[in-house]
Amino acid sequence: MGPRMIWDKRDERVAGSGRRWHAAETGTVKSTTRDRYRVCSVYPFVFRAAPALFSLVLLVPSHAAAAENEDIAVLRRMLGELKSENRKLSQRLSALEGTSPARRTKPAAVHQHPAPAVTAAKPAPTVRSPPVDPPALPAPDLSEAAAKRPLGVRVSELEIVWAAQENATRQIIRDSLSKTGPKINSFLSLSGVVEGVASRTGSFTGPTEENLSLGTAELDFDIKLSDWLTGALVLHFESGTGAIFPTGNQPVLPTNVPGIGVDRFTLDRTHITVGDLMQFPIAARFGVEVLHFGTSTGVARLDTLSIGTPLTTEVFENRQTAGGLEFAWPTPPRQPPPAPVVVPRISPLVVAPAVSRLMRWLGYTPLPERPFRPTPVTPLLDPPPFYGSVVTYRGSDSIIPGRTKIDDYNASLGFRTRGHCGLPYDQLTESLICPWTVDFHVDYDTSVFESRFLRTSYLPFLNQIGRIPGVAASLKSSFGPFAVVGEVNAAVQDARFVDGLGIARNMMPMTWQASIAYQFDWNPWITEIGAQGNFISLGYSGSKDMAGVSILQNGIPTRIGFVPQHRLFLTGGEWVMDGLKVAVEYSANWDYPVSAGGTGKVAHGWFGLIQLNF
Repeated sequence: MGPRMIWDKRDERVAGSGRRWHAAETGTVKSTTRDRYRVCSVYPFVFRAAPALFSLVLLVPSHAAAAENEDIAVLRRMLGELKSENRKLSQRLSALEGTSPARRTKPAAVHQHPAPAVTAAKPAPTVRSPPVDPPALPAPDLSEAAAKRPLGVRVSELEIVWAAQENATRQIIRDSLSKTGPKINSFLSLSGVVEGVASRTGSFTGPTEENLSLGTAELDFDIKLSDWLTGALVLHFESGTGAIFPTGNQPVLPTNVPGIGVDRFTLDRTHITVGDLMQFPIAARFGVEVLHFGTSTGVARLDTLSIGTPLTTEVFENRQTAGGLEFAWPTPPRQPPPAPVVVPRISPLVVAPAVSRLMRWLGYTPLPERPFRPTPVTPLLDPPPFYGSVVTYRGSDSIIPGRTKIDDYNASLGFRTRGHCGLPYDQLTESLICPWTVDFHVDYDTSVFESRFLRTSYLPFLNQIGRIPGVAASLKSSFGPFAVVGEVNAAVQDARFVDGLGIARNMMPMTWQASIAYQFDWNPWITEIGAQGNFISLGYSGSKDMAGVSILQNGIPTRIGFVPQHRLFLTGGEWVMDGLKVAVEYSANWDYPVSAGGTGKVAHGWFGLIQLNF
């Protein structure tokens, strides 16, 4: 069937009332027999002059006909391309409208979820997970007005809605699976951290160095067979050139060229705990652990917000295979869990918004996401205020040669409490003091030279030094959006020995630190400052009697066993998304004066961190 003729008033090309016929592929025939009769009666001159016009056309030169034929071919080709594009858009439109939920059922009303509000749910024996709502997304507009919009616009809108529905489905599945948390099975959970650090640091004796390194790679396995039997296993990445078990410092060639280190995962910490201090005041504990000696000693990334290490941790960290008892008193009474609360979420303020704006500027448009109701969180019960531990371990044979007894021990006693100034949390959003927490404890160890740093640095002199006891007092507190840490670690006896140059030494190692942190976009339900959103931290640590000593290496005096006299950290960080933190830090280290055995110099450093927590 040939093209149907349509009377089109828009195609007026000549002066006066002249009109022409227009052919199109689709549409309805608007010309009738009456219209054709009317045309012939009104415009008889046109039909009478047709033979003369036809004769005039025959006189047109041949090249004009060829040009007209070429133009017609171009128009036909463009018309064919337009037909093909319309056919594709029609197919996409049919597919999208055929699979759209709005075509199969009535358009569902969009769920209007309120903004996250701080409300407490009614207490219940068990907290059930909220029901998963169906995806609340804009339904495609299939009205008559929408049908008149350009076909390409309609197809784009339907494709966006379809992709958003697919995204909402994946989000529902992901959130359903996330309720299991990091569990591998019903007894074992996996977590960990990976850190990358870029640095530019100066030194007291050499040039400024730039470095890109793996700061931390750690896998944490938490085991819970019951409330009364728990454990943990922590694997840590060690480079082959580290101070502990160096595999790359051994000469393997006749020319004494150092060998290549072997990177490996090693057992960092592990323990077994038998008992539940929330139900009984005493529990047994055994494992390879960091002994209690100061707040930030051990896993510094969990207690301090700086990228660098405070001097308290660097000097006195002591990891041993130890066993003993823990206690907490008084045991809290049996009571139902607190009512679940909806905790407002903290949003990043700097890096994440800047990246989002940049991506939008480059043309990226995120798909609409289904709004989810915040899941209520059940607050933890307050632990017993008094706590402590007594463990024993066997020290190094380098300190007491030929020892046969387990005669070293570590003891700790602490007190913790918290309050909210007698006001509900929703009335404390502007407070700079409440809610508050305080955790203070003192620690005692029979041999501080068992620490990693002191044992490896003073190894040639340990048999002269012997067992030196030490004490530590630390305070960790928070007031509103602020967190404060204070700590003092020190030996309580002089360590006397003769160094490698024959000089008699008398030292009593001591370190301290103080730090303050501020949480941006804070709310009273935050239990740990710096664990989300944006934060800034300022930390200072110092040392005494840690200028180092001298030994002879190949006949050359070499300074060993020293740390800076003062160390300063200024750190700013942001959790750009769940589990990913970026931070920058400026550090300054002041060496001991020349009169005390140091260089008297100051070393500056810059650090950048990206940390993945899972």
